[in-house]
Amino acid sequence: IMGPPTLWMRFRQMMGRAFRETGQALDRVGVRGEQHAVTTRRIGDNPYKFDDHFSRHRQQFPLIWRGQPIVHPDVAYLAPCCTMIGSVRIGAGSSVWYGAILRGDMCENGSSFADGNQYNQTSTQVFELDPHRRETSKFSNKDVGGGIFIGDNTNVQDGCIITANVDHTRIGDGVTIGHLAHIHSATVHDFSLVGMGSVLQEGVLVESEAFIAAGAVVAPNTTVRSGELWVGQPARKIRDLTKAEREKLHYQSNEYVKVARGQSGIMELGGNLPESLIQYTMLGSSALSEDDTATATVTQTEEGGGLSEKKDS
Repeated sequence: IMGPPTLWMRFRQMMGRAFRETGQALDRVGVRGEQHAVTTRRIGDNPYKFDDHFSRHRQQFPLIWRGQPIVHPDVAYLAPCCTMIGSVRIGAGSSVWYGAILRGDMCENGSSFADGNQYNQTSTQVFELDPHRRETSKFSNKDVGGGIFIGDNTNVQDGCIITANVDHTRIGDGVTIGHLAHIHSATVHDFSLVGMGSVLQEGVLVESEAFIAAGAVVAPNTTVRSGELWVGQPARKIRDLTKAEREKLHYQSNEYVKVARGQSGIMELGGNLPESLIQYTMLGSSALSEDDTATATVTQTEEGGGLSEKKDS
């Protein structure tokens, strides 16, 4: 049982908090000063583009003995408040949404991920775990879990929790994982759908183009065959999916890639608006002169939902 904190522990905590808060305050002063220097000011408007960072949440947590998250450079979207801890891999076109937590913090040999933070063929390979790790762990402090491997064009939606405490968690390409779903040391093959609030327990295997209904709880070591629909608590097979339903699984994953890419860059200054309009969004509507207001109209373009400026001839 842990005893009460010592005087030295209290001192370290107090000094750490003081340094941290001082650094945050200096950071805010620097941000405001920088924006004040580069922002054109008009009478009565706010001289700052923004007062503080949009988010201070840390997305990726590398662990010395358990590996580090590695994300493909062409990832579709990582929400500012998602969390990836330890041995986690995210493929091209995939997205991790708001509040999702991916914990690869009990990887049995995370040191095998020591390729730096570059996403390459070696870093994405699923390595073999020691088959006797459970027995040896009884005599040591060694963890027995695995890593989290997510393929291409897969979406991990809001509030999902994915862990790999017992074995690897493998999620293929084009998989849709609904809001608040839980996946624990399970395998999900390509173009399957894991419904909202459902739970995949340790050892579950979901084959390609399968459908786990919302709220379903799949028991450990269960195999869901390709093209099946499973429902209930505990989950059981109800029927086979029709050809149209299986095709819709492909359509849904592709559409989510488009939605995710539409949100990329929103944490940057000016968001994902075109550069031609950033000057107006920073200074407010007062930035438009009377002549501009009379002649400029903002129209919605058909491609990408972007904004463009069109002047009367």
